[in-house]
Amino acid sequence: MSHVNQYGQYCPLALASQFVGSRWTMLIIRELLFGSSSFNDISQGVPRMSRTLLSNRLKEMIRNGIITKSGDSTSRSHYQLTDAGNALTPIVTDIAKWGQEWLKTEPLVEDIDVNLLMWDIRRNAVPLSTLPEKFVVEFYLNDAPENENSHWLIYENGEVELCNSERNYHVNVYIDVSVKQLTSIWMGWDEFDAAVKNRTLILKGNKKYLANAETWLGKSGLAGVNRQSSENRI
Repeated sequence: MSHVNQYGQYCPLALASQFVGSRWTMLIIRELLFGSSSFNDISQGVPRMSRTLLSNRLKEMIRNGIITKSGDSTSRSHYQLTDAGNALTPIVTDIAKWGQEWLKTEPLVEDIDVNLLMWDIRRNAVPLSTLPEKFVVEFYLNDAPENENSHWLIYENGEVELCNSERNYHVNVYIDVSVKQLTSIWMGWDEFDAAVKNRTLILKGNKKYLANAETWLGKSGLAGVNRQSSENRI
């Protein structure tokens, strides 16, 4: 273990913090727990982290025995958690649940990373068997910058892919929504049906697909966490 950032304490909490307390480290572990293994996929989940810093942090985590690496180059490398890294699963989950329950997390638009939001939606979307063989959903985020306002989810062969550029798709469902409203629905802070009713979430497409839109769109894994009352949150 590197001597950098050591606290000089025998306390196990202090010792553990030396391994996972560096900025971005817990978020990298989150991405690996969610199934990302390539450098590019991990980078998608931490879009505001420079690729150089990500590379350095991954090397540090390898040295510390939290992850292993296979492959002979950055572009072809795959990373996975060691037994010690996987043992952090309940810790990462509990910290996330604590944040959902106790923090005042209603987002300011300028604090939301659109690319992370759409990446998170993509990996939690549900490819229902009742959908067509290829099912395309176009998102128009009406308050996002022009180069970030259009995204497409492609449900095909039991998987869901995300595209951020127009490729002349046959769109089955079109969604017009603000970034803040989509985030609030995704996180379970606002009700899907209420947003549709008051037209802060506009759905267009075949009624048989719109009827179960909340199901195939999915929700954050934290959406079911009961939140403290607003006066108790910090």
